[in-house]
Amino acid sequence: MAEEGPRGSVLERAGVRYLQALASKSRVTTDGPVHVLTARERAELKRVEREAIARAALAGALSGLVCAVPALALSAPGAGAPLGALARYWGVVGGVTVVASVLEILYLYRDGLRAVHDLARAAGLDLGGGALASDPSSALWSLARAALELPNPPDGVPGVNPLREASRLRLLVVSTVYKLKVALTGFLAKALLRRALGRAATRAVLELVAVPVTALWDAVVCWLILREARLRVLGPSAALEFTALLLPPGHTFDARARACAVRAVGAAVVRTQDLHPNLVALLRALRDAAGVEADGLDDSRRFLDELRGLDDHGQSLVLRTLAAASILDGRVAQHEARLLREAFDAAGVPCDLQAVERLRRAFVSGDPIPRERLDAIRG
Repeated sequence: MAEEGPRGSVLERAGVRYLQALASKSRVTTDGPVHVLTARERAELKRVEREAIARAALAGALSGLVCAVPALALSAPGAGAPLGALARYWGVVGGVTVVASVLEILYLYRDGLRAVHDLARAAGLDLGGGALASDPSSALWSLARAALELPNPPDGVPGVNPLREASRLRLLVVSTVYKLKVALTGFLAKALLRRALGRAATRAVLELVAVPVTALWDAVVCWLILREARLRVLGPSAALEFTALLLPPGHTFDARARACAVRAVGAAVVRTQDLHPNLVALLRALRDAAGVEADGLDDSRRFLDELRGLDDHGQSLVLRTLAAASILDGRVAQHEARLLREAFDAAGVPCDLQAVERLRRAFVSGDPIPRERLDAIRG
């Protein structure tokens, strides 16, 4: 029987192959851990981000302009116009819009992958390893998903369902709004412009408003993609560093505390409702270092119950682990902050979210993570 290849959509696999092709042509060098950025690496990352955002904005502007030209060049059929005239008008306008939009998306996908590769190379992350292509949980695959705006697979870790506590209605609403983002943005911009200018809002002005709107939207989306890609470049290295700080050689944590620390990461996944690759990296590294098996990792209630039964030493390990898990995706979401407060309440100590925020800023900025900053989570 032939060996089953890596999973993923056609688009995802194409993105991985393209990143591999780029990585095979470049040489990666680094002066230290990937998650710790030097001044030269910071400057290079900023240059890559700045140039990619400018290209995305230009692509959006050109696409918006091309879509507006036929609508301006052709006379729009009025009420009661023959069906043939309507078909010709909308056939031309719609056809140009579809072609321009498809070309815009293909360009943005290709340029996004190239920019993500350049970010990884600037930070010292090598994407050229042959084993990476066969592992859908590797940095290569996670960066391809980031560049293509694809969701993280919910089944990446056995026994952890990130949607266990999610509202299906909320997921549907968020997904629908996301898919309509460009159309909604353009519609709102035209409506606001028509209201502001009144009768002075000519048809040409209303059609051309799509040019800056599309440019701005593409620039914002590109910035978000590169921000996420940057986090995914730094994340696996930071996960190993956090694990070494949490469970150093010669530690004295018992098996119950170590198992609860692993549960802390699973609870963070459930509260974020997303199996972020950085959390996957932390979960795997911590589970290997802890040397314990723990079932029901996606049960946040069970996590809190077991935390209450630990001594002060074990609770400190678990709370610091939860803090690390809460910041590795680059933000402390509302549900994560609530889990932190619940965990600190379970341990009977005040919750210092400012200390967690300082830890988050250090990670996102690519600063070293000294032990004192992690220890400050529970002094």
